Amino acid sequence: MKRLIAIITTLITIVAVVVITLLFASQCIIPGICAAKSTFNASTILDKVQNLSSLTTTRYSFSTIVTVQSDMPGLLQTLYGQKQVVVAVGYITAGIDMTQVQVQNATVGDGFTLTLPAPTLQDCILDEGKTYIAALERGIFAPSNPTIDQESRRFAVQQLRQSAIDGNILVEAQTQAQVAVSDFLELVGVPNVQIDFAPASPNTPLPESCV
Repeated sequence: MKRLIAIITTLITIVAVVVITLLFASQCIIPGICAAKSTFNASTILDKVQNLSSLTTTRYSFSTIVTVQSDMPGLLQTLYGQKQVVVAVGYITAGIDMTQVQVQNATVGDGFTLTLPAPTLQDCILDEGKTYIAALERGIFAPSNPTIDQESRRFAVQQLRQSAIDGNILVEAQTQAQVAVSDFLELVGVPNVQIDFAPASPNTPLPESCV
């Protein structure tokens, strides 16, 4: 019986020593006995977030009615003018160009400051499967005008784009980008990162699909 008690006591002692050693190792209390910890610097953090490339965070879907007609006086419009009504359906996306991210060491403490570029529009797309010509009127002597359809679609894209901006798509894109990047950094184990955004520039060019 005494032998059994001695064995159990020995096992309990061994387990206790292992647990305490692991606890100290996780806190690096005992020199030379530390659990491996990932270390990060500005360069490694930059590499990780730039792997996200272009981060699309927000998509707005819209529909609008667009009317395009020839700019002519009343009688000439009746004789030579054209009028086209288009029901336009499409979507606008906005997000962050992660290749423009900057990382600096924090001015206070051991963390980092991650500065993301201001969100921008990324795509303005008409859904050709749902966009259609609702009405087309031609004057008695109106020549064929194939550009009127192009003009209608271009004007529709402009309206969709403005509707998205007025609907605060860029504000929402910034909010969603901050959440997405924070979650990503937490997932890859990067601690103590403050996320900021660069101010938006009024001279930022629009993507070709949004012009």
